Amino acid sequence: MMPTSVPIDIITAQSPRFVTIAAISPSFDDHSLVAMSSRPANGRPPTAPRAVPPLRSAAISKAADMAMSVDPNRRAALHSQINGSNAGEVAGILLLVEQHIGKAISRLGLADVLAFDSGGDVEAGLKVVYVLERGSGEEWRAIGRFLRLAFIYRLTPANTTRPLRLSADSLPTAAAFYQLPLTIALYKIIGQQLRNRVTSLVLQQAEDGHYRIGGMAPFRVVPLGELRGDHRYTEGYKRSDPVIRSGPDLYSSFSAFLLDRLLTWWRYVEGVDVKCVGSARRGGDDGRYRRLHTADDITEDLGIVVDRRFDGGDLNADVGDYRCVIVSGFRPNDTVAAHLMGSGSINLWTTDAPTADRPASLAMRFPTSEPLWRRLLQRFNPETDVIDRGRVVG
Repeated sequence: MMPTSVPIDIITAQSPRFVTIAAISPSFDDHSLVAMSSRPANGRPPTAPRAVPPLRSAAISKAADMAMSVDPNRRAALHSQINGSNAGEVAGILLLVEQHIGKAISRLGLADVLAFDSGGDVEAGLKVVYVLERGSGEEWRAIGRFLRLAFIYRLTPANTTRPLRLSADSLPTAAAFYQLPLTIALYKIIGQQLRNRVTSLVLQQAEDGHYRIGGMAPFRVVPLGELRGDHRYTEGYKRSDPVIRSGPDLYSSFSAFLLDRLLTWWRYVEGVDVKCVGSARRGGDDGRYRRLHTADDITEDLGIVVDRRFDGGDLNADVGDYRCVIVSGFRPNDTVAAHLMGSGSINLWTTDAPTADRPASLAMRFPTSEPLWRRLLQRFNPETDVIDRGRVVG
């Protein structure tokens, strides 16, 4: 059992398992980490706090590791240190922790779409720091792209404006956080706020290691060892964003699964006018279409690739590959969502409001979406067939 007061000498900034609150405190002297002024005599925080020095930033990260540790002794040690500090010191630490959170969110490119409220609690703020610093950063960026589309498709609470604000209380316990691959764990945090009409999109545990979101069919993680060495999804497999199986369909990653669900099932929300506005049949063995559906080098400046494979639940069966490329809606300043999708044909979808009636060209009717579709298609050369000669359907 932990004592109510933890001796300062067992919690040192040099220890890999513990960190002193003094190492974070603004009043800690410059011989220990980095000089920073203490809080003003009037008790109010400075109006323009200085940047967090690198060494103190490392101390905050170490304290965050304690806050989300699976070891109760480490969590208790941190709690005791905070409780043993005076009010001014705790307020100064909180200021630095919140500054650290803001810096992490900016580094991940999430400032436009996500914010956390620590509720004035240092330990809660440190938990936010810990969660933001997990992974390579790409996992959080994938969640950010999904959230931007979720706002356009009105999956967020009614009348909610960006960024989506989450309470630190919504974070899982340390034990629960480590039970899921990182991208799934991050979705579980934000999913509590999302709805498809009246259905909550919270992540739920189902039977036999499966999960469920909303009223959709259950899904499960496909371990790398389950895939053949020559399987298309083996190369580039990420344990933090793994391949997903849902019934007869196999998805290249959980983030791809989320985007596919949004664009095929969760798009029908009151007030969202999403429509297919153009279509073109692919011609037999036309290499242009084949490259569009199989290329591994479509970069984010062109769009986000969402790959799904229909194999009927048998990894060794004949398959049908299905691809969607999202060209708009996932960037910070996007206000229109647009994508193209299909296998036997290419269909153009958008939330863009038409600025002209048929039979005007797609370029005249959808001036935001058309240049983005065209730029992607030009890479593979079917843009004339799809945009200029394709069938206008909406």
